Amino acid sequence: MAWTSLRRELTLAILFKIVAIFLLWFWFFSPAHRIHVSPEDMTAALASRAPSHEVSGNR
Repeated sequence: MAWTSLRRELTLAILFKIVAIFLLWFWFFSPAHRIHVSPEDMTAALASRAPSHEVSGNR
C-alpha cells in the first residue's frame, strides 16, 4: 500500500513539473513572442555597430 501512495505522489509531482515547464515555455518563449528580423534589418544593425578602422599616426 505504501508503494502505491509513493508512486501516485511521484507521478503527480512529475506531471506538475512537466505542465509547469510547458506553461513557462508557452508564456515566455513560444513563437508568438519572437520578433521577426529580416536579413536587411540584421545587416543594418551590424553595420551601425561596426568598429571604425582608423589608423592613427601616433602610437
